[in-house]
Amino acid sequence: MKKIINHCSLVHSFTCSLVYSFTRLLVYSSTRSLVYSLIFFLAVSCVKSAQENQENEAHEHTEEICLTEKQMQAVDIQLGSIEKRDLNNTVRANGELVLNPQEKADVNSLMGGIIRQILITEGKHVSKGQTLAYLENTEIVEIQKNYLIAQKELHVAEQEYIRQQALSSQGAGSDKNLQQTTANYEVSEARVKGLEKQLEQLYINPVDVYKGNMVTQIPVKAPISGVIIKINIHTGSYTDIQNPLMSIQDNSRMHCDLRVFEKDIHLLKAGQEVYIKLTNMPGTELKGVVREINKSFENETKSLTVHVDINDSKNPYLLPGMYVAALINTGTHKTDAVPDNAIASMEGKNYIFLLEDNIVEDDNKMFHFKRIEVVTGINELGYTQITALEDIPDDAKIVISNAFYVASMAAGEEEEE
Repeated sequence: MKKIINHCSLVHSFTCSLVYSFTRLLVYSSTRSLVYSLIFFLAVSCVKSAQENQENEAHEHTEEICLTEKQMQAVDIQLGSIEKRDLNNTVRANGELVLNPQEKADVNSLMGGIIRQILITEGKHVSKGQTLAYLENTEIVEIQKNYLIAQKELHVAEQEYIRQQALSSQGAGSDKNLQQTTANYEVSEARVKGLEKQLEQLYINPVDVYKGNMVTQIPVKAPISGVIIKINIHTGSYTDIQNPLMSIQDNSRMHCDLRVFEKDIHLLKAGQEVYIKLTNMPGTELKGVVREINKSFENETKSLTVHVDINDSKNPYLLPGMYVAALINTGTHKTDAVPDNAIASMEGKNYIFLLEDNIVEDDNKMFHFKRIEVVTGINELGYTQITALEDIPDDAKIVISNAFYVASMAAGEEEEE
């Protein structure tokens, strides 16, 4: 403050001298208005300069923290250097848990009809091929009847084909009759095989039908294993082949889709390790591996989708649509790093404390520190990557432990001012 007062006194004296000199000029000059303007401009400039110097000195004062040797020993404040360390480089990305199209299925029937029985409820796990419901339709009986008729016709056609072959071999039959008989036999055989396939598609056993055991209802079966998430029918309702009866999804094969922006694309490749955190489930951490990277941008966000296979995909708490935050490990590189305890947070910013000098005052060794704002990056094994917003000499010493104490001292000095 004494420096500021002395500076202001010098400015005041200088201004007064100028005023006196120009006043004398007024006696001999006819351009009094010009001189008045010049005097006013110089006076204002000097006062403004004094105020700026005062503000700069006050700011420098708040940036500097002074500690005694005893204070540093009491709270174990240690000094060290900014290190070059091999840290894993990561790409941050957000996304959500999703299922592949193969893990989702609508349950449909190949024939319309009335639902007579529903064997499952929503939320129940089912296996592929398990019967979920029974459907009834008069066409079911009609197909079985046609199959029996086709079997009889095939039997007759086969007997006639055998007879014509025998006559032809003895020279008693005509080639035309043999050809016609052969065609009838093959057509009858094809009709039977076609009806057999239709019955199998409806889960009806052709052998049972041939024995006379006809059914009036057909089962509706699960196309995949999974959980029933939606049932669109009820007992007695009519359904057709266009509307799904229910929906199934297999959550055991969940994966993660991450959105990565253009600037980070060149760092990514298949096989990289991924650390995943569920946004709404703190403490739940998953690991995965990059499987595929899309080759086209999303229209709205100009980002690429990265598909990540989750190691613990069978976790029952994982559901499609859950939001995640992830770190993709892209490899190691040397970077400026300091111990975690060397960084202090103040007013939403991160700082380290640079030793400017240490001097002896009144038999006390004093350490003068300056806080330097830094941007933090990767954190690994107790060290954090930093990028200083000011130039720091290579041989500079900084606080590497208990920096929060130094930060509290700086905050206390600012409050006093």
